[in-house]
Amino acid sequence: MDVAIIDYYAIHGSSFLHRATAPWKILFTALVIASIILTDDIYILLGIYFTLVSLAIWTKLPVQRIITIAAYPAIFALIFAFLIWNGSWTKAAVIILKALTAALSMVLLIVTTPYPDVFDVVRPIMPRIIAEGLIVTYRSIFILLELTDELIKALRVRGGISRRKYITNIKNFSSGIGLLLVKGFDFSEKFYGMMNVRGYGGKISGDRRQSFITYNDILAIVIGLLIFGITIGTVIKKEFLQLGIYILILSVIALVISSVIKQFST
Repeated sequence: MDVAIIDYYAIHGSSFLHRATAPWKILFTALVIASIILTDDIYILLGIYFTLVSLAIWTKLPVQRIITIAAYPAIFALIFAFLIWNGSWTKAAVIILKALTAALSMVLLIVTTPYPDVFDVVRPIMPRIIAEGLIVTYRSIFILLELTDELIKALRVRGGISRRKYITNIKNFSSGIGLLLVKGFDFSEKFYGMMNVRGYGGKISGDRRQSFITYNDILAIVIGLLIFGITIGTVIKKEFLQLGIYILILSVIALVISSVIKQFST
């Protein structure tokens, strides 16, 4: 996972989600995730997912890449669905869809919002050292993922990972993880030294955007409230679940329209 690409998407985008301020985008994401948690209806979940894909199209970013990044949690959801399998394909699909949709909402947040703005929101509600530790941890996770990817490639090139040699593969990968741990400690020392050289004095400053609500903020909140309101309606009134198929159809129509507009605009 290339963190530079994610940063580039977040900083250089020009869509309404990019122009919306971080607190309202975080609220939008929270409303979407709350909706995903509350509903178990497959049509509602598909409707939310296709709506988020439509928003991904409107961001003018590579949609396929965004969907691919958001698809990683589906692997773990698939394993979980297999472990609790009770013969119901619908329940398994709901579990996977919940993971896919929640991941896509989070990916939309990080590819449209510079990470200092995201962490700037949590600064007032937690100690400064924890908030800034989260920033450094966020960066370090992506760097460690890249180092792990390089480790796997090196093991494959040198024959450390082979087909049907599972015990050998585990031994070689375990040795590689040990090397990766030592490399991680070395990296952390260099990273801290680099921050000191650049003037770190116990505080990481962030660029705080305007505090007033803009048109883009309102649009993001309206979409989030609409998704949440429909979900709450189906939870309170079970009769509304019959409208799930129509909500799915509307979301598919929105997705098709967004795709056509993007095709003609390019």
